Amino acid sequence: MSALLRRTPVFAASLLALALAGCQTPSTEPGTRIPAQANAAVADRQSAITLLNRARELPAPERDQAQLQAAAILYTLGDNATATQAASQIDAQNLTDREYARYAQVYGELLMSQDDFFQVQDLVSAPRLEQSWYQIPAETALPLRNLRADLWSLMGDIDGGINERQRIAAIASDDDSINANNDGFWQLLTQLPSSELQRRGEEALSADMRAWYQLALLGRDTQADISTQLTALSRWRQRWPSHTAVSHPPQALQLLEQLASQRAQNVALLLPLSGPLGAAGRAIRDGFMAAYYSSLDAGAPTPEVQVYDTGTARPFDEVYQMAVNNGAQSIVGPLDKDKVANLLATEKLPVPTLALNYGDSGRLTGDLVQFGLAIEDEARQVAQQAYRLGHRQAMILAPESGWGQRGVEAFTEEWNRLGGSVSLSQNYRDSTNFSQLVSDALLISESKSRERALRSKLATGLKFNPRRRGDVDMLFMLAQPQQARQIKPMLSFFYAGDLPVFSTSQVFAGTVDRQRDRDINGVRFTALPWLFEDNNQTKQNIVKQVSPAPAFARLYALGADAFRLYPRLPMLRQFPSQQVYGLTGALSLSADGRVVREQTWAKIDSGAPVPITTVEENRQPQLQDESAASY
Repeated sequence: MSALLRRTPVFAASLLALALAGCQTPSTEPGTRIPAQANAAVADRQSAITLLNRARELPAPERDQAQLQAAAILYTLGDNATATQAASQIDAQNLTDREYARYAQVYGELLMSQDDFFQVQDLVSAPRLEQSWYQIPAETALPLRNLRADLWSLMGDIDGGINERQRIAAIASDDDSINANNDGFWQLLTQLPSSELQRRGEEALSADMRAWYQLALLGRDTQADISTQLTALSRWRQRWPSHTAVSHPPQALQLLEQLASQRAQNVALLLPLSGPLGAAGRAIRDGFMAAYYSSLDAGAPTPEVQVYDTGTARPFDEVYQMAVNNGAQSIVGPLDKDKVANLLATEKLPVPTLALNYGDSGRLTGDLVQFGLAIEDEARQVAQQAYRLGHRQAMILAPESGWGQRGVEAFTEEWNRLGGSVSLSQNYRDSTNFSQLVSDALLISESKSRERALRSKLATGLKFNPRRRGDVDMLFMLAQPQQARQIKPMLSFFYAGDLPVFSTSQVFAGTVDRQRDRDINGVRFTALPWLFEDNNQTKQNIVKQVSPAPAFARLYALGADAFRLYPRLPMLRQFPSQQVYGLTGALSLSADGRVVREQTWAKIDSGAPVPITTVEENRQPQLQDESAASY
C-alpha cells in the first residue's frame, strides 16, 4: 500500500466472502454454473488462477464475472499484480449494477495502492452508480462507500468525505463497521479549523451532524489538558446520549482515561533563554506556559513546571541531570540541534524526553521523541498533495538559503518516490532579477529565438505569440512573502498564469495585507493551523500578553503544542494512525520517534488566506504539446 495512504482497514476479510458468494463460478459451457465455494478458507491463489483460465473460454458476461471473482480473491490474498491484471481486462459494460459496484471497489482498491487516484475517482463516481445505489445491497455498498470516503479525504475534499461518512452511517450495522466509520468521521472533522467547526455546528440542520461538529470542536479546543477534555466529553455525552459516538467512540477518545492516569506530575523545560538562541527559546517557553495557564485557568490538574536555561556555558549534560535530580518525570527540550544530537548519542535516557528539534537520525527506543518545525515536513506534504491532484512534472524555484535547499531536497525525494519528475530546479538570491529568473525558467527566450529564426526564413508577416515551456504542470515555489510577490506576477506576464503554484507556510507573512498579497492570489500553501485558530484560548492568551511578531508566532505555537503533546505520546506510540491536532498541525509519530506535522491547506484569495476544504477542479496534468505550440 502506498505511503500516501493512511487508510482505515475496511472489510478486507469480508471481501473474500463477497467474491465467493456474490458471483457464481462460471463453467466452460455457457448457461451452466458451478456452485460457489461455501468456505472462503479453501479459496487460494490456484483457484483464482483456474477461474482466470476458464474465463478465456467463456462468452460475455460470464467471462467478465469470472474475472471479477478471481480478481477479488487475488486481491484479498495480497496478489495485487495478478489481481490488477485480471481486473483491467474486465469489460464493465457487461456487468450488472451490483457487479459493477463490487468491480469498482476491488479495482479501485488496487488502483489506490498504485496512487492512480483519478482513475479511482472515475470508477467510484460513475453515473451508473449514482443511479443505482438503492438497488445495491448494503454488504456490497458499504466497502465501496468506504473507499469513496477514503479517496475524498485523501484528495483534500473534506466536505465530500463528510457526506460519504453520513451515507455509510445509514447502512453500517455491525460494530466494526460503525467503529471504522466513526474513526473516519473524527479524522475528517478534526482537520477543520475551530472557527469552521463552530460555524458549521451552529448552522447544521441535522442534529446528528451538529453533535459531530461539537465533538470535533471539543477535540480541538480542550487539548491543552486531558482532564478538561474528559470533563467536556462527559458533558457532551450527557447532551447527546443516543449519538453513535457515545456507543462507538473514536479511538482517540477511548484513550483519554488511560492517558489521564499516566501523565507526569513534574515536568522540566530545557530551553536556551540566553545566548544566540535566547529569543527563540523564550518564545517557545512563553507558548508552553500560555498553554499551561490556559489549563490552570480551566481548573484542570497541571504538572509542576521547572524551567532551565541551556544557553549558558554550563554543560548540557549537567543541566539535564540537574532536572532529573530535581524530580522531573518528563523533560521537554532542548532546542539546540547539537544538544539533540547529544541525546541521540546517549544509550538510555532516565526519563521520557520531548526534544524540540530534529537530529540527523531517529531513535527506535521510547525514551526520546523529536518535535520541531521542519521545512521538510511541509515540502513532503506539498509533493503528496500535488501528486494526488494529478500533477506529474514539477518546476521548482527556491532560495539558496539552508531552509530553501532542505525543502528542495525533501520535495524532490518524495516527488520522485511517488513517480513524478522534476523538469527544472532553479535557485535564486534576494538580489536576483526575478523577471529574468521566471523568463529563463519558462524558456521564453527559446520561444523568441525560434520566432526570430522562422521570421528570417519567411517573406510574409508572422503573427507571434511566445509560449512557455510545456513540460511542467505545477510550480513548487519556496519563498518568503517579498520574494513570492515578485515571482507570482511574473508567471502571468510570461504566459504561465494558469500554472498551479504550491508553496509552504513561509509564503504568507502571518498578517493579512490584502493590497500587497493580491500579487500571490491563487497560491496554495501549507498553513499552520495557528493562522485560523483565533478562538483558541491559548492563542488568545499569547496574543493578549505578548502580541508576537509573525516571525515568532510559529515558535509560540510550537511551545503550546509541546505542552499538549508530551502527555499524549503514549497514545501516538500505541496507535500510529492517531493524530494530535495542534496549533502547528496534525501531529503523528513515526516509528523512529519523530513527530510528523501535517498542516492545513490554504490558498490566497483576494489577498487573504482561506482554508481549503473541498477538492478543486484540477484533473489531469495540462501539459502543452510542443509540436503544436506557437513559436
